Amino acid sequence: MENTLGGRLAALRRARKMSQTEVAQYMTRAGYPVRTQAVSKWERGTTQPCAGQFIQLCRLYGVRDVLTVFAPVEEAGPAGRVLPLYRLAVSAGTGEFLDGEGYDSVEVGEEVSPQADFGVRIAGDSMEPRFVHGQIIWVHRQETLRPGEIGIFLYNGEGYCKRLGRGGPGPVLLSLNPRYAPIQVGEGDTLRVLGRVVG
Repeated sequence: MENTLGGRLAALRRARKMSQTEVAQYMTRAGYPVRTQAVSKWERGTTQPCAGQFIQLCRLYGVRDVLTVFAPVEEAGPAGRVLPLYRLAVSAGTGEFLDGEGYDSVEVGEEVSPQADFGVRIAGDSMEPRFVHGQIIWVHRQETLRPGEIGIFLYNGEGYCKRLGRGGPGPVLLSLNPRYAPIQVGEGDTLRVLGRVVG
């Protein structure tokens, strides 16, 4: 746990098992309308909540003595990594999720590959049985893939998790679920590699 206000707020939120989006929704219902980005900035230390927002956060997190939030704490061990987890799932909706601030900052442990740069959720069953609907996958940001590697792609404005294949005149995006036909990338299509799945 960090000995900063932002670090303490993030730890309190995780202890309540709430996402940054859920905190923003609670604050809005309580009369302090904020967006998820504001909660993320509070926890990163970029900005700080005003007095009213801070008191409301303490109520949400069950803090009876607000001064304890400012009290230094002993480090429990090495600090975990914090990675962005984008809220717009791949295989659903537009692929613009990596160009905006639509993400939550999540702390990850050793179970996540050290190569991971960000996370996204899977939508649908096209990558079963390896990846299931709602599962978080971790991605190393890179612009090229070798055939056979699984990556995150922006294809004609849509975000996909697929295996890269070759066939015909250009690349092919392959699903692991045999019920889904390959997607042949045509000459007039736009394909961009956003990263390689590493976990």
